[in-house]
Amino acid sequence: MALNKTVHFETLGCRLNQIETEGTAEFFYERGWSVQMASAAARDAEDPSVALCVLNTCAVTGKAEQKARRTINLLLKKFPAAALIVTGCYAQLSPEQIAAMDERAVVLPGKAKSALSKVPEFLEGFLLAKQNAPKALKAAGQKTFAPELLAAALRECLQSQDAAHEKNLSQGQKAPGLLSPPSIGDYASEPFALNPKTFFAHSRSSIKIQDGCDNCCSFCAIHIARGKSVSIPASLALERVVALEEAGQSEVVLTGVNIGQYKGEWQDGTVGIAELLELILERTQKIAVRFSSIYPETVTERFAEVIKNPRVRPHFHISVQSGSDEILKRMNRRYTRQTVIQACRRLKEAKQNPFLACDIITGFPGETDDGFAQTLSLLKEAGFVNAHAFPYSPRPGTAAANFTPKIPERVKDQRVAALNEWSAQAKIAYINSFAGTVRPAISESVHGLAAKNVPQGKKLLRATTDNFIHCEILLGQEAASPQDGQPIMVKILAAKEDAVRQGAEWEALAELA
Repeated sequence: MALNKTVHFETLGCRLNQIETEGTAEFFYERGWSVQMASAAARDAEDPSVALCVLNTCAVTGKAEQKARRTINLLLKKFPAAALIVTGCYAQLSPEQIAAMDERAVVLPGKAKSALSKVPEFLEGFLLAKQNAPKALKAAGQKTFAPELLAAALRECLQSQDAAHEKNLSQGQKAPGLLSPPSIGDYASEPFALNPKTFFAHSRSSIKIQDGCDNCCSFCAIHIARGKSVSIPASLALERVVALEEAGQSEVVLTGVNIGQYKGEWQDGTVGIAELLELILERTQKIAVRFSSIYPETVTERFAEVIKNPRVRPHFHISVQSGSDEILKRMNRRYTRQTVIQACRRLKEAKQNPFLACDIITGFPGETDDGFAQTLSLLKEAGFVNAHAFPYSPRPGTAAANFTPKIPERVKDQRVAALNEWSAQAKIAYINSFAGTVRPAISESVHGLAAKNVPQGKKLLRATTDNFIHCEILLGQEAASPQDGQPIMVKILAAKEDAVRQGAEWEALAELA
């Protein structure tokens, strides 16, 4: 029996999801699978060579869930011979919706995502011999695996839904051709198993140091989807960062849901995020450190002191959500407007002219015009240079879903537009303030003539600076190209103003220094 050993990965949502996908891809690659990481598009032709798709979903907003459903339908259409595993936060919160979409779709709740590490091993056992295949496949005399049958086997393995199989397990027996199916509890206790050493889709490495959240913000479903806060032991985090440095990585991003809640075992006690960072800096030589995101209360005096180290990148993304104390209280956030201002002041005292970004929710129930004006004024007063603005989206199971008064969608959209306009102006001014200066950067990718708007005889290098300016650099076709992930020096020329206003990732022009 033959199965095309090609797996396609698709990732929606946060940096944490992206790194967990990278970790899963590595397990497949090490078992001899061909790995596809480029996102599928509606214009793409069908690809019958793919045997399995894995979709890592987000559920931070209603639109994120809509995008997940669209992506499921797209993958089912573009990969007609593939079974599809759907995991992540949407799979944790709405498994029945996904299961009803197609028999090729297999739901793996987000809390059990680490079970993906066992799928390549399961498939090897599944493929050993025809006599070990599921009865339905054996009876059909198939020479290749129908995706529906593969999905059924994966479903049985991952979710243990078959009662007869459970009975066999309770009697110490294995169903023919299958590994003992893992239970959800087995993998909820292994949240750090999907640790990539090889990065297929990212030039800058990351490690996951924390998962879950002990906060119960009234608008947020992520603490429901990912559970209570858990932290990787500090010794294991150190081991992984050292390994990345020894493998030649120039930068590592520390990721988590709320890394301010990091509390990792260390020797006879525990350490927090500031102490972990200090340990990393003490036990490595060159690798730079960046944070995926932080909360305002994370920026203690100790944290601000440790980040003065030049190997800590001058870029901080802060989860703010509102500048109104009244709204922050309704959101059940654990800080005030003044906490945000103090955090930004400490960051700016520790790092010269850092890139400060934030998340903002507009149109939260009860947000008045004055409350929104307080948010805009906070962004200016605190010195933010970029805001990711989202209209409030009620999440089922959260307290705020029942809050009143509701804000009309038209008003939400107007407020998002106002924030986006302010953010674009602030980012353009920030980038242009560095015009003519030289910054360290990490090479991301090189694109030839096939890339959009690349002049004849040129190629396009993309790189991200230490302060998170995403640059495009035109090189001659014969010029040497840095490898992905290679540290380089770039001279900032100017902001690409139209690109910034359109929300494009690559937002500045630069040249090699």
